[in-house]
Amino acid sequence: MNQVEENGSVKNASSRSDASLQNGVPIGDGPKEGRAASSVPVQEGVTQVADRKDLVVCTDEGNIMPETVMELRQKIAQLEELNRDFVGLINNSYDAFTILDGEGTHLLASPALERLTGLKTTELVGRKMDDFRKELDLGLGASDRVIQTGERQTAMVNTRIGRQLLVTAVPVFDGDGRIFRIYCNLRDITELNELREKFGQSQQLVTKYLVELHEVKQSWTMQSKFVACSKQMNRLLEMAYRLARVDASVLILGESGVGKDLIARIIHEASARAETGTFVKLNCGAIPVELLESELFGYVNGAFTGAHRNGKAGYFEIADKGTLLLDEIGDLPFHLQVKLLSALQDQEVTPLGGCKPKKVDVRIIAATNQDLEGKVNSGVFRKDLFYRLNVVPLYISPLRERTEDIPFLLLHFLGINNEKHNRQVRLSKDAVDALCAYEWPGNVRELANLVEYLVVTSDQDVISCEHIPERYFSKKQRHNRTSSSARPLRHEMLKYELALIEKTLAQSSSLGDAAQYLGISLSTLVRRKRVLKSYVQKR
Repeated sequence: MNQVEENGSVKNASSRSDASLQNGVPIGDGPKEGRAASSVPVQEGVTQVADRKDLVVCTDEGNIMPETVMELRQKIAQLEELNRDFVGLINNSYDAFTILDGEGTHLLASPALERLTGLKTTELVGRKMDDFRKELDLGLGASDRVIQTGERQTAMVNTRIGRQLLVTAVPVFDGDGRIFRIYCNLRDITELNELREKFGQSQQLVTKYLVELHEVKQSWTMQSKFVACSKQMNRLLEMAYRLARVDASVLILGESGVGKDLIARIIHEASARAETGTFVKLNCGAIPVELLESELFGYVNGAFTGAHRNGKAGYFEIADKGTLLLDEIGDLPFHLQVKLLSALQDQEVTPLGGCKPKKVDVRIIAATNQDLEGKVNSGVFRKDLFYRLNVVPLYISPLRERTEDIPFLLLHFLGINNEKHNRQVRLSKDAVDALCAYEWPGNVRELANLVEYLVVTSDQDVISCEHIPERYFSKKQRHNRTSSSARPLRHEMLKYELALIEKTLAQSSSLGDAAQYLGISLSTLVRRKRVLKSYVQKR
């Protein structure tokens, strides 16, 4: 027992007096290992004891401790200052703090608790969780789980005033390993959750705008490559962009030269697969039958004589995560149709000469200018493969059924070839009308080839009917051209007259001087120039 000696007399005193417990000054033995010392406001009693200059602290054996009264007063002042800091930190913290004993009874609560929960500290201190859980529906389950598990716990809480709290409860143990205190921190995350929700919404909007921007960009890019002005072609493009959002198989039907591969590329480039894989085209009719299987599915080392020693990846593997266009699918040999059907159903391929299948993720687009249904009925094309490919059929009309697209296609390919061959050639109205009347059995491919031919071979800046080959005219048009050729002299005379007027105007200082030189009036000069220029341009 500690003793306090006053005026030479010694009186017995308890090691932890009531006054010392009330004032929060630790006297004697401190808390055992694992126990945190509590701090509450230092009251007047401590100062009164510190002012007693005649006090001497002794040990149980009666020996005087080396600390002087002045040193003791300094330590008490330090403790008071530290206590004020801790109390100020707790009282002014934005987060709320609570302290519970080992049985879950609240011993202390900071003022911020009322702001976060709507619960006054006087209502909480001295009560257990079960006393007000149903009444207030705080749901502070972290401390309960600490008592059950003896470990640090974190829980989300929705309070009765609409706040969302993140509660963290930490246990402190005494020397016997029992829970001595539970310290709880309550942090308001309402605004944080609201910001996170708003951020999520903004991210959704950003994603939506990026998708729309990507679609617009792809649309403009494709419009520069694919010319469509007729109603049926615009509907076809709308369907192609709609199919780009899904992974369904597509069968593109149409005559040769209508642009089936271009529609397939539009579907790929407008889809998500444009970011993850490539667009691969395989013409089933252009590869020898004996090599087609190895091209489709690849082969391993030693699969056949002349095979590469490292093997080779097939088109399915190359197009993994992308799109594979099987052009001229009607020419696929019957024995390969079974293996293709298996690859489509199982999404895996077995290389030629191999025994281990490989998983692939490929979107299949097939195209043909043949009547596949007729081939199915005649038994040369498998019915199950046809149904597998014909999930969404797309039909591209021939050019003769959409003549309104022809002038725009002429302008499109004229611009491409002018830039390619460094020319500035244009088509006369008569030439455009004549080409619009042509039936175009080769469709867009034939039109593109003709425009390049005209740009390359024409020696004039304006391409007229005279420059167009004879086969592009009907019998009626050929007859009209023959009839019109009976008047070439008048046409040449008018062209000469216009050239003479323009030359004279270029050499004269004014219109009056030019009219006087030509021997005509000024008004006649102006009128003849206008009429002649209009006539030549139309021709």
